[in-house]
Amino acid sequence: MKTEYEVVYSTQNIYEETVREAFYSFLVLPCHDDSQVVRHLSLSNSLEAEVFHHPNAFGFEVTSLHTVKPFQVFEFQMRALVEKTAPLFPLEGILSVPEEQQLLCDHLFYLENHLFLGAGQYTQIKEAYRPGLLMRAPDQLVYDYLQQLNRFVHGLLEFDPEPTHVCTTANEVLKLRRGVCQDFTHLFIGIARLNQIPCRYVSGYLNQGLNLTGSAVMHAWAEAYIPGFGWQGFDPTNHLLADGHYLKAAHGSDYADCSPLRGTLKTNGGHKTTYGVTVTPLEPPQAAQQQQQQAQSTLSL
Repeated sequence: MKTEYEVVYSTQNIYEETVREAFYSFLVLPCHDDSQVVRHLSLSNSLEAEVFHHPNAFGFEVTSLHTVKPFQVFEFQMRALVEKTAPLFPLEGILSVPEEQQLLCDHLFYLENHLFLGAGQYTQIKEAYRPGLLMRAPDQLVYDYLQQLNRFVHGLLEFDPEPTHVCTTANEVLKLRRGVCQDFTHLFIGIARLNQIPCRYVSGYLNQGLNLTGSAVMHAWAEAYIPGFGWQGFDPTNHLLADGHYLKAAHGSDYADCSPLRGTLKTNGGHKTTYGVTVTPLEPPQAAQQQQQQAQSTLSL
């Protein structure tokens, strides 16, 4: 089943003092992959500066611009039409537990996925917190465990945008027991990696027609590797599998690889940044609801 979405990302930056020179980089474009294609893309900025594109370390397209034109207000907008195909979900029992374990312990497999197996600043979990975490049983299939982990993290944390920020770590989240989609995702990733399961951070957009948590801005979820199947998205914030309502922009080892906006400025004083995201499905509402029900049904199996 294919669905077309209109995605609009916008940001406004207001500075107390004049900016004399600026360099901005945006990692916000929906990517091309096996389940989605960008049919149309337009970019605009209030300075009418020329933009250029280049891949980041993971191969995702970054949009950058440089200006020496003085300003105090900068606005940027990305508008895209994305055709999304609902992805297939893993089948149970693709490989046996011993076959899965053999692959996860393979040296070449580790080298290929080491960026998504190590513990970094955001995903490292202290020994003191580990006894209270959900760990994979020796006789448990990876997909079964990941579905339980999705439910576990969703139930452990309360969604609350107040106490955390972009630098909050999994350890701080475990202490607070609350946070935003970035925090749910880092905790899911950290626990999955403790169980030797490759897991990566994903940033993107959610179908806003379903009123899911985190859909008002760029959303974060995780992709974990299931032996015999490949990468599957898990959204612990909403306790869902990433289905046809999830539009991917980029992935990396954690938030630091997927930050939507970076910049270097020559100015004095502070600034205020605001973001806006709209994701509109160009389809009948009942079709979107059927997709979500399928994802929920698959997750509960």
